[in-house]
Amino acid sequence: MLEEALAVAIELRAALEDEVERARREREVLKTLDGDRLFASASARAGFNVEVARLESALAGALARAAGALGLSEVTLQRLSHVAPEGAATLARLLADIRSLAGALAELDRLNLMLAGRALACVQGYLTALDPAPTAYDRRGARAPGGAGLRSVPVHSSKV
Repeated sequence: MLEEALAVAIELRAALEDEVERARREREVLKTLDGDRLFASASARAGFNVEVARLESALAGALARAAGALGLSEVTLQRLSHVAPEGAATLARLLADIRSLAGALAELDRLNLMLAGRALACVQGYLTALDPAPTAYDRRGARAPGGAGLRSVPVHSSKV
């Protein structure tokens, strides 16, 4: 009865394992400031997010169908363990693995965001050195108009 849900949970765990490994490799990409690989990584993350959403929906549907087949009004691990103890235990282990991997991915994302912020600050410092702000003042004491002057842009993220 739980075979479909278990298969989807295994697929979700595998997707998370792959993404955690990719997120670990992303540090090297950030350190080398490889723009092409950074954009490829962002594209891969977008694909991962779509795939995880699909798998979460499939898992919810599979669990709902299993609950209906088992005569359960609500799906919980405790209720599943009463009617299908082996399947419920396997599902509990898979869900624990999924939670652990999701936590690891969130931590890697925080670290990568910090590294990306440092890389951005480094690039902005370099650009500022190439095109510094004018230091001269006009006769009223205001900064004299000068070159284009590249200015820093604050970084905002919804992940923090």
